[in-house]
Amino acid sequence: MIICICRRINDSGIRDAVDAGARSPEAVQAHHGCAFNCGKCRTTIGEMISERVDATAVEPLQAAAE
Repeated sequence: MIICICRRINDSGIRDAVDAGARSPEAVQAHHGCAFNCGKCRTTIGEMISERVDATAVEPLQAAAE
């Protein structure tokens, strides 16, 4: 699904950018070599970043007490 209409970035493109290290909407745009035009997608991109980061977060390992 297209998320950024102005720059034609879809949800897959956002996931790719986050997987490559993007942690802000501006970083997602930079990953794709562009900048915001109207900015209406900024909130949605931010939410998608949060969801992706939360989904890929690994719980820290707990060591057994001796």
